[in-house]
Amino acid sequence: MANAQTAVRNGLLLLLFSLFGMAAQAQSAATGASGASGASGPGGARAFSEQLQSGLNALDRKHYATALRSWRELANQGDARAMNNVGLMYERGLGVTQSYVQAMNSYRKAADAGLPEAQYNLGTLYHNGYGVEVNNSQAVFWFRKAAAQRLPEAYYMMGLHLWEGKGIRRDPLAALAEFLKGARAGNVNSQFMAGYLFLSEEPTGKPNAVAGYTWVEVSRLNGYQGAIDVTSFLDYRLKEAEVELAKAMAQRCLSSQYGNCPKL
Repeated sequence: MANAQTAVRNGLLLLLFSLFGMAAQAQSAATGASGASGASGPGGARAFSEQLQSGLNALDRKHYATALRSWRELANQGDARAMNNVGLMYERGLGVTQSYVQAMNSYRKAADAGLPEAQYNLGTLYHNGYGVEVNNSQAVFWFRKAAAQRLPEAYYMMGLHLWEGKGIRRDPLAALAEFLKGARAGNVNSQFMAGYLFLSEEPTGKPNAVAGYTWVEVSRLNGYQGAIDVTSFLDYRLKEAEVELAKAMAQRCLSSQYGNCPKL
């Protein structure tokens, strides 16, 4: 294992740092709007659910103006899910002229009402600098709130900010912990990054090649582009027994619905 770890430390990280760019590119999906809030989500009165769902059905049919009319009425009555959905329409320019300012206003109202999807969406605007100057401290503030409500995408973004030290003190071990939360919640970007950090020596003081391979393999099985480059590299750097063990652990991780996976 020591030889494998040395190989990981000396060779793999050079590849991984280039692959980290792929993980950063994944933010275009991971840090985009969280999506329209459904009728079963938190916020708003129960009586609003049918109309909220009607808007979702219209969105699926690309009848954007109809969806927007449904949600605006609910948003004016204080439904946080509808506020978030109106923000989504403005952010993406669906049925309305795109406006990050209007999106931020709608997201903020829903975020202040406690809706985690809106808190996440507001954080992405600050993270990306859409309609506002990039403000990593504000991004972290809102991602942390959404993560406290167990939103998987928010775990991923908290992990990135902790790993990069943007808007918060850099803490690789805490970053790995956040990625693991997201990984166990099924977030494929978190699964890849959990593997990436296990393969690095920084979070715990030494790389864990088997745990790293396991999580990267899980992300590959879940369709993460770029994971195949890492697993292919490791296939030539680790002992055959370690590779087989990691693959078996990945299968157990998936079959247990992330209950039996590598942990800190």
